[in-house]
Amino acid sequence: MSSARQVKILFFDDIFSDLFRKKFPSDQLVWDDNWMTAVEEAFLETDNNTGVAFEIVKSGEIDSWQKILEKEKPDVLLLDLFWPEEAVAKYGDRMRAADISLEVLPQIRKAYPKLPIICHTVKPDKDLMEKVYDAGATFFLEKISISMSEVQRPLMYIVIHLLRQA
Repeated sequence: MSSARQVKILFFDDIFSDLFRKKFPSDQLVWDDNWMTAVEEAFLETDNNTGVAFEIVKSGEIDSWQKILEKEKPDVLLLDLFWPEEAVAKYGDRMRAADISLEVLPQIRKAYPKLPIICHTVKPDKDLMEKVYDAGATFFLEKISISMSEVQRPLMYIVIHLLRQA
């Protein structure tokens, strides 16, 4: 019996940032927390029969991306596109929430040219998707608000596919 391939996924998402978590009461964080739980369950179910064992590392410290990537050495990066609280702190403008990831993404791509980067957000539009791909994303995914691991499970297969392409 062969052992499963170990794959580390690094999640950069504002839902893990102190700025975000301190801003909102727990009842307003439920949607994001439930979504993340469903994603984790989709990856971490032990009977996935894929031959891949996933480890998920979470970070809300987008400004420390270089240090975190060097430390964690992920096989795949999942990057949230909207960082509203970080945009308020950096620019004084919540409407520039996508600028946070759009500034970091080309830097990550330059430093890690072969790293699969999956960007995600709720209800993307064509212009944003084009900017994200131009900035270095490998794949784009819409966050689906259904908090069931079965709904989030296709992400696991996307990751496996991207790793096979690398």
